Amino acid sequence: MNRKIVLLVVTALVLIGGTSFLGDGSRQASAAGTFQRVDFISGVVTADRLNVRQGPSTEYSSVGMLEKGQFINVLAKIGNWYVIYEPNKGYVGAASANYIKQYEAGAVVTASNPATPGTTPLPTVTSNQKEEAAQTPAPGASPTSKTDNKRSSINEDAQQVLELINREREKAGLGALVVDEKLQEIATLRAEDMVEKNYFSHQSPAYGSPFDMMRQRDVVFKTAGENIAGNRLAENAVGAWVDSEEHRKNILNANFDYTGVAVVESSRYGKIFVQIFMGK
Repeated sequence: MNRKIVLLVVTALVLIGGTSFLGDGSRQASAAGTFQRVDFISGVVTADRLNVRQGPSTEYSSVGMLEKGQFINVLAKIGNWYVIYEPNKGYVGAASANYIKQYEAGAVVTASNPATPGTTPLPTVTSNQKEEAAQTPAPGASPTSKTDNKRSSINEDAQQVLELINREREKAGLGALVVDEKLQEIATLRAEDMVEKNYFSHQSPAYGSPFDMMRQRDVVFKTAGENIAGNRLAENAVGAWVDSEEHRKNILNANFDYTGVAVVESSRYGKIFVQIFMGK
């Protein structure tokens, strides 16, 4: 189904101040009176250890165990239980909703004071909070690190996404986003990683957050953000972003000037879409 879209949004300035998750709740349930739709797709475990069971009760057998801080996909709700998908091991089950929370959308971090080199700040989960920090290249790093020419180029699908996004910005009286080679490479790596490792998250097990990757490549920025989606068609993915308030904030952020857009084929979603935004 073309309209069955999953998407996430994250905004941050300089640090990973708010990795956030938001789903469009488009999944359909076969038992309308039992399943409840949820308005987000990714959650994080708050208990030290959390059983995943075959059904929404402690009477059901355990099919897996989640650890504190682990990311999972939330598909639906049954009473006080979430139906979850564990992307690393690939199983579906039910887990208590008391010990799974959503990352709030729209958390923001602003640049000002120097961050300690080599450290990764803990993410905040409070919507629209701000923190102070400055973006500085790592000691001894070259400010002109090379890019992967193949990954830094934009393909036809990604070009379509860019045109649709810039059309929305034009309607709002904003300037067009310009493709940055390093951002393009990062977006492509992130999309490829999601497909290869079969997960859907702003936090890559291999690369960390998009902002971690930007710092590692000496990308100096004042503000940055990321939208991701899974769908077969570019217009549907962009349409879902535009319809979501938090995703639209990234698209229509007047402080963003540069972007990287990647679209990679996915057997699970049709295609994975990643767009990174940046303001210098």
